[in-house]
Amino acid sequence: MEQISFIGVNDKKDLLLNVAKTITKLNKRVLIVDATLMQRLRYIVPKISSVPTYVSEYDGVDVAVGFMDLRSIANYLGKSQLDYDYIFIDTDNPRTLQSFMAMNSKINFLATSYDEFEVQKILEILSTFRGQVQLTKLIISADINNKHEEYLNHILENFQINWSDYKVQFSDTESDRKATLVNQLTKQITFKNYTSTYKDSLEYLTSLILEGVVEQSLIRKVIRKK
Repeated sequence: MEQISFIGVNDKKDLLLNVAKTITKLNKRVLIVDATLMQRLRYIVPKISSVPTYVSEYDGVDVAVGFMDLRSIANYLGKSQLDYDYIFIDTDNPRTLQSFMAMNSKINFLATSYDEFEVQKILEILSTFRGQVQLTKLIISADINNKHEEYLNHILENFQINWSDYKVQFSDTESDRKATLVNQLTKQITFKNYTSTYKDSLEYLTSLILEGVVEQSLIRKVIRKK
């Protein structure tokens, strides 16, 4: 089982659903844990009861909402341990960052659009962590440029961050937002309405997670399939 963390207040729910769907199509089991304060996935993924914590299925992807650690999820499912191939932790606050031991994940993606609120919240989150951290930039923005990149680096320069050599960038376009809305309305996770640029980024992000496990050509085939 590999744990992947996605850190930051940026709305990542639909992106995580898309990545998870890609991986499930490659015969791997994926669980998304919404450990954010707003718990946006609670309003996308249907409840199976009135309880505040639950695991539900959304178009082949399992989603856990309201839990504070992985053991609680395993107990809910009646298992001694979770048997997923990949677990995605979506966190935007120090409490769940610690309780899910997010910084011990295989990959820690730092997600931001460069928005000042998002950047300042990243500072708030990282300020509670002591020691060196390994982070990979996940930029989701309609305006990706060197000045914004320099500003982000400057803001975070006082932290002991070991940045990955690679970063992932998603252009936040109107066309891709419309594709996401279609998915939400139909309750299906498909890629056909996304732009070619979005699909390229999705392929790259997924390939980083599945590195050494699945060939990139197979990932591309799943995403590009009509």
